[in-house]
Amino acid sequence: MSDFRNGYSIPQTTDMSVDAGLRKFMLGVYNKVAIGLLVSAALAYVTGSVPAVRDLLFSTAVFPDGVTRLTGYTLLGMIVAFSPLVILLGSNFVMKNPTSGGASALYWLIVALIGASMGTVVLLYTGASVVQTFLITAAAFGALSLFGYTTKKDLTGIGSFLIMGV
Repeated sequence: MSDFRNGYSIPQTTDMSVDAGLRKFMLGVYNKVAIGLLVSAALAYVTGSVPAVRDLLFSTAVFPDGVTRLTGYTLLGMIVAFSPLVILLGSNFVMKNPTSGGASALYWLIVALIGASMGTVVLLYTGASVVQTFLITAAAFGALSLFGYTTKKDLTGIGSFLIMGV
């Protein structure tokens, strides 16, 4: 009477098949993004730390107490600061059907310009707070990417919600 083995069990499988082509493509994308982040970080450091580069992008003044301080952007500094935004918005209208080489060139141009424009952030905030912010952003990207990959859920719907934070 207490025998619950009724023979109607559903066979369970754990098929962990991975599309090799998709895996290779995604690995290439993540590697390109990681290299892009390193290039941006290096350019931000150079822009904020190397005096010759910093003086090209930022104007300075000597105050009555004898200390030289940054007072604003030079013309070249303004161009570098706002060019990533202009290029991103302009590329939406110009590059309707980009070639692989054109898209790659645009990506590396934007990576370099964002890195150079982030030099301002390096000057304004402490290094620890900049690193902490980048680590939090990388962790959030990794978590959302893993969530989307494992659940096969389309995350584009939250993009318009998250753009409000920008």
